[in-house]
Amino acid sequence: MAGSRLKIPLVRRLVRQYREQLTPRGQYLLWSVVVLGVLGVDTRRSFVFWLFAMAAGMFLAAAVFTAFRRLRVRLECQFPERATALRPVTVQARVSGEGVPAPSDLQLFFRRPRQGTGDISFHPNPVALEGERGAAAQGRVELRPGRRGRYILPGAILGRTDPLRLIASRSQVMPEHTLLVYPRFYSMHEFTVPLGRRYQPGGIPLSSSTGEAIEFVGTHEYRPGDPVKNIHWRSWARRGEPVVKEYIEEYFCQIAIVVDTFLPAKFKAGQAASFEAAISVVASIADYFSRSEYIVNILAAGPDLYEVSAGRSLAYLENILDVLACLGPCHDAPFAGIGPHLFEKLSQITTVVAVLQDWDAQREEFLQRIRSLGTAVRAIIVHDGPTQTPWEHVGEEIGEVSLISPADVERLLAAEYSHA
Repeated sequence: MAGSRLKIPLVRRLVRQYREQLTPRGQYLLWSVVVLGVLGVDTRRSFVFWLFAMAAGMFLAAAVFTAFRRLRVRLECQFPERATALRPVTVQARVSGEGVPAPSDLQLFFRRPRQGTGDISFHPNPVALEGERGAAAQGRVELRPGRRGRYILPGAILGRTDPLRLIASRSQVMPEHTLLVYPRFYSMHEFTVPLGRRYQPGGIPLSSSTGEAIEFVGTHEYRPGDPVKNIHWRSWARRGEPVVKEYIEEYFCQIAIVVDTFLPAKFKAGQAASFEAAISVVASIADYFSRSEYIVNILAAGPDLYEVSAGRSLAYLENILDVLACLGPCHDAPFAGIGPHLFEKLSQITTVVAVLQDWDAQREEFLQRIRSLGTAVRAIIVHDGPTQTPWEHVGEEIGEVSLISPADVERLLAAEYSHA
């Protein structure tokens, strides 16, 4: 048992060195050495061992050559902080020498993150850095994120290859880099929701900055019950009687997008596709409202309440996408454990846009309770096939309800990215 435990780290280390330090040409030569070694075992009947000796000698010479070469250069590699799923991003790399021209036989290898190994890829990898004599060596690689999420990218490895370009020395390793991959979303030209106006404590200025300032419209004589802090001292001194400042309370539209994050612990591929499609729909709606004058809130229904606001200088669209990039599924029925805090928040909202993954009694009861608060409701069901319970019977007691399939969402995303 102990021997097997020791072998596993050794095998992983050998595989890592094979990927990181051997060039494609070196990997080909290594496998050629293995094949020639097997074919040339019997040295009496075959002269293949001569080819084996030549290939192995070249490989050994390259290993010795790179082992004693030190590299003194400065590596600059600009990684993006954010990207969008399935949208390639170009990463630029530049190497300059410290007081001397940068060598031309350089190779840069990009390692994949430990989590979600197949979700982040680099092409080409490794990449050869090229430059004219006396100038900095440069190269570019295409980073391809497969799906949304938060990734810790291991540092890229810079090495110098031997004259035959077989093996690269492990000279410099860059620090780790955090990458947020946004969900895909499409541009909505029109998205109608039932609107209204509701009093918001603090008014519009409070939504755009901190403090308690609201719009000043004039003064009036002091009446019992008026706050002392609102006394206008200059007018009192001029008129000889108490005068207080008068403000107007602000009413404006505030929209909340509630996300259904339920996904069974043992889910199928179609359920996972519906969950990702729902996230894309939420991102698309948030993108539409971020260009409007409305205050937008994102609320994720589940044990952990995510909340972020945007619009009217509160935040940028990136703040919403940052949350959606890391939003994970809830394996418990999310609408059964919603506490009073969410309903207290929704009582101050003008309109709720609920993006659901199915339709059942719990979800219908949730929307009815929101409607009883005097809040307008629009629900979008992202689901493939028939829902648990029919939703077509829903009338004006809840609001507008519509259904869209993950395939429809994928077609909208494909049309969006085909024009990009």
